[in-house]
Amino acid sequence: MDPELRSHTLERDVEEEYLSLRESLQIIRRRFWLVVLVTIAFVGVAVAVNLQQTPQYEASIKVLISQKQNPGDTFDLAGDVAGLQLLTLTLVEAVDSRPLAKTVIEELDLKVTPEKFLEENLSVEQIPETQFVQVSYRNPDPERAQRVANTIGEMFSERISGVSPDVGGITAIVWEPAAIPEEPVSPDPVRNGLLALALGLVVGLGLAFLREYFDDRWDSPEEVQQVSGVPTFGFIPELKVSAGSKKGKRGRLPGSDKRSGQGEDGDFAEHLVMLHNSTSVAAEAYRTLRTNLLYGFGDNPPKTIVLTSPGPREGKSTTCANLGVVLAQAGKKTLIVDCDLRKPVMHKAFQLRNVWGLVDLLAGEYELQSVLQQATSNLFVLSAGPPLQNPGEVLSSKSFATFLSRVREEFEYVLIDSTPVQLVADPAILAPQSDGVLLVLDAENRRKRAVRQSMRALEVVRANIIGTVINKLQAEGRHYGYEAYTNK
Repeated sequence: MDPELRSHTLERDVEEEYLSLRESLQIIRRRFWLVVLVTIAFVGVAVAVNLQQTPQYEASIKVLISQKQNPGDTFDLAGDVAGLQLLTLTLVEAVDSRPLAKTVIEELDLKVTPEKFLEENLSVEQIPETQFVQVSYRNPDPERAQRVANTIGEMFSERISGVSPDVGGITAIVWEPAAIPEEPVSPDPVRNGLLALALGLVVGLGLAFLREYFDDRWDSPEEVQQVSGVPTFGFIPELKVSAGSKKGKRGRLPGSDKRSGQGEDGDFAEHLVMLHNSTSVAAEAYRTLRTNLLYGFGDNPPKTIVLTSPGPREGKSTTCANLGVVLAQAGKKTLIVDCDLRKPVMHKAFQLRNVWGLVDLLAGEYELQSVLQQATSNLFVLSAGPPLQNPGEVLSSKSFATFLSRVREEFEYVLIDSTPVQLVADPAILAPQSDGVLLVLDAENRRKRAVRQSMRALEVVRANIIGTVINKLQAEGRHYGYEAYTNK
């Protein structure tokens, strides 16, 4: 592998690892409320369970297992430590047995069955590598726990002594009698609380990442860049038409939608803010978009740009129209070509005629200068012309390629308004013929899957996706900061 390429690959791997950690932290921050709620719920349950449980006190005794000494023997079991330890392990089973439990129950007149006595209250174990047996008994009454533990020791010693009364027999001596326990052994609020806290954090974090996995909405421009893998060139606020701006219009088009959305079927003239409200926050956002396009690529900026979106009514045509105006205002000779040959709308933005246009030009019926319409100084619009049912053949034709080559020479910028990339194949046909693609995203319809699918559809045809534009951001959005400045 080429050393420079290998170095670049290593840098990219490190960057991806860093981004992965950053994404994880962002997910935790976004879902922090869920982690906190789940943790509080687990701790609350632990507290409730602790309060409902009856405190249990445990009293313990230590019983020493040994053998009576025979003075005449030179070697006996008393000197065989390993043998006594093995015997001690055997006698553990004798303590933890039903006959002994029954004897203790009768001696103390306990209201419990031998089975419950053994399973729920009594625990017997050998202290490792010793001849001691530790016997523990639990009870809600600390004094009764002590009394029962000591009685077990006495009864066990008597039974063992009765089994082997002769010299050399096995003995069981209560080495350490039980004391009255002062603190309950269960429940343990501190331990249970810490376990609930740890479990709650683990489950909460798991649910946070699971919810993030199934949540298909993006919540910030940073997420858009992570999903798309390309930079975001512009943040366009939601356009709201004021009464003052309506007075400056040249009239509403018949049948236009009076709502203020930026969809393709609305009144585009109202949303051509670069002409009707050039001091607005939205106008400043388009100027920023223009600056990013002019200076974000060094000495080789894209000249022919396709604008598309994942779905309809996301504002790509509005963005295309305003971007064309703001480029023209910068002294750039610009052409807007309406390549939405199914539902052409660009002529509505500038209130131009659509009697003839691109379709007629490509059919050879008109010359380019005959179908071009000047919208403003330095800005020309080529409307679509009569709608077509299958425009793919026209857009992929040799005549269209010849047309693009010609307008590249005559104009500094050519903006192509295309159809949504997820609906039809037109953008995939136009993208490879352009210098770059701008993907316009609707901030009110934030779907990661739509972004991924759109990127995939364009990458398949090796399109140069230069970036995204986030449209319809709320005015109070934290990612847009012009309003406080421009209103001064």
